[in-house]
Amino acid sequence: MSETQYGLIAVDKQGSNVLFLNPETFAVERELNAFPPRPHELLILPKQHKAYVPIFGDGIHGDNPHPGHKIAVIDLLKRQTLGFIDISPLESPHTGRLGRDGYVYQCCENSATILVIDPDTDRILRKIAVPSHNTHRLTLLPSGDKLFTDNEEDASVTVVDLTQGDGKVVDNIVMPAAISGIAASPKHPWLVATDGSQPLLHVIDAASHQRVKSLSLAGHQQPSQIVRFSEDGSLLVVIGDDEPVISLFDGELNPLGQVAVGNKPMDGCFSPDNRTLLIANEEDGTLSVIDIATLTVIATPTVGRGCEVLSYFEMA
Repeated sequence: MSETQYGLIAVDKQGSNVLFLNPETFAVERELNAFPPRPHELLILPKQHKAYVPIFGDGIHGDNPHPGHKIAVIDLLKRQTLGFIDISPLESPHTGRLGRDGYVYQCCENSATILVIDPDTDRILRKIAVPSHNTHRLTLLPSGDKLFTDNEEDASVTVVDLTQGDGKVVDNIVMPAAISGIAASPKHPWLVATDGSQPLLHVIDAASHQRVKSLSLAGHQQPSQIVRFSEDGSLLVVIGDDEPVISLFDGELNPLGQVAVGNKPMDGCFSPDNRTLLIANEEDGTLSVIDIATLTVIATPTVGRGCEVLSYFEMA
């Protein structure tokens, strides 16, 4: 770790809680509860020292009988819930990402809409309609010029040009199969997406919107789900979809190896120094703490009932 002080926050989806963890021991130091079922996903807002936690609903993608319509706002320094952003009549908020313009771009899956939110005021600024109700996740280019959504069962990626008006859909990339995760490289002009039918990683050129190649995921027997780059783009993790394995790549997409993790790994985060990778094993209620240099699990602490995602954040 550097001299900067960091905290660690986790979303306990199964417990419908948000947990503040000790970043060294992973012990729960504070628990925030009284959330509607169930919180999914997590977005850190460094400038505002806040986090957004969408309330997706009590189901899962494709089977969400009681969709949520709120986004919880968490004060990272006071470690308390500030309130909720009510997005009604829109439903099923899921992935949110911070744009270069300082605004939050938030999927609302059931409503085929991307919300644009000002994190300074927590106010909704505008809405961008997209052509798919299967839009589950999104990613933005580092330039902030384009936004890409994964459309899961539609087997497509929608491209939104954010330089045109309030945001204009300019392309719909047809993929060879349903996809499950998407992430833009912080350092290269391409993005990656996981194939939902077999263990493959697709690479898409961010300028031409063409799929340029596909990489096999050795050590995976099933399709994978989440893909996540380290903040500097030097590392990429590909997480098995209900399969206890993750793959690591360097920033050039050279494979580094696989690591066995716990049951139903969902998402993860890299430590600020890129020496450690944390994977949330939702079915086990554990974390897999991975030493990146040796590709070994060095600890498996129990955390909550079943966490989906977690992230480090800077302390003021």
